[in-house]
Amino acid sequence: MPNGGSDCCGTCWFNSKNNGKAGHHGSGKEGKVSCTIRNIEIDDPFWTYCLNHPHHNPDKIEIPISPVYIDNNGYREIWKNIDDTEKIRLELLKLLDSIQEKPISEYPAGNSLDEEIIIQINYLNEKRAIPKLKQILKFNPLSEPEKPHVLNRNRITTIGLAIETFAKLAGNDGLDEIERFVEIGINKTTKNYNPKDDKFAPIRYHAIRGLQYCDDNKSIILLKKGLIDPHDEIKAFSKEILGQKINVNEVQKIIEEQKPIENSKPNWWEFWKINKK
Repeated sequence: MPNGGSDCCGTCWFNSKNNGKAGHHGSGKEGKVSCTIRNIEIDDPFWTYCLNHPHHNPDKIEIPISPVYIDNNGYREIWKNIDDTEKIRLELLKLLDSIQEKPISEYPAGNSLDEEIIIQINYLNEKRAIPKLKQILKFNPLSEPEKPHVLNRNRITTIGLAIETFAKLAGNDGLDEIERFVEIGINKTTKNYNPKDDKFAPIRYHAIRGLQYCDDNKSIILLKKGLIDPHDEIKAFSKEILGQKINVNEVQKIIEEQKPIENSKPNWWEFWKINKK
């Protein structure tokens, strides 16, 4: 099996050679491989992927719910995007509504199904998703599957993607929600910050990215907080986005005047208890 992952078209039940069953039993058959739910030919099935694969989609959903990805030097990049149809939008909304706080165990390659659903909601700019996204923002970020595994995900990335997508869809109306995530996991009492220990940086990263879709003065205030985030990548995005909203020289002046936020062990539990209310 290729190192790119066994969640590939070569083992998919929608592979035309596999007769509706998962596995690579059809790989020895002659002829081209096609995707039976997309009606496209797959040139390199063992290095092509999508989230309709049984490793991610045990319910055998036949509506294309993700792009088709191909391998590019160990990274998955989009080859063909999903179509923008009401049928696909409704299926994504249905799947979004089914997302629970406790994640399910899933094959640890590429995006998880929940993450991909939110990414596609963002791509389609589907505003009907706003109420459910607000619910996801109240999830415990460290929630794990019933049977935790070293490679299983928690809800940190899910919440991060949800806050950025919510910001895009809600705009200025979502600023109060975004504000709660701009400093999650940051404590201003001690030094010795180590980004590897910063579990909640992905949430702050996506919250800052979401501010590009807001033009209220409050978004400027929140981006200024991002300029002193202890994580370099978050600081860089804050500077870039703020520079699109105000004079670049003014941004640099703010950076020089501000003191960095110092970091200690994140008090995430207190944040979550407040967030659940």
